Amino acid sequence: MKRYQLYLNPQSVGLIDLFQNETDISRSKIIRLTVDALAENFAKLLVDKKKIAIQGPLDQIVGIIKPRGRKTTNLAEKVDEIYLSN
Repeated sequence: MKRYQLYLNPQSVGLIDLFQNETDISRSKIIRLTVDALAENFAKLLVDKKKIAIQGPLDQIVGIIKPRGRKTTNLAEKVDEIYLSN
């Protein structure tokens, strides 16, 4: 762990102290747990943002259209059969 100094508003400290009294968890541990949870959420957001950035606009709509009554939806696999049948 690395030591950091931060400033908190009195309302937040009051709520943390109330939580501390109810749970017997120290104020510093409550703050660490909160920052860790927030950092984990930020990491998930960054990963999701990268996934979206990698995809092109067409990649986002793949699978939206599902034809009814057809068992084969990937005609690209049978392109030779379709082309040669004419």
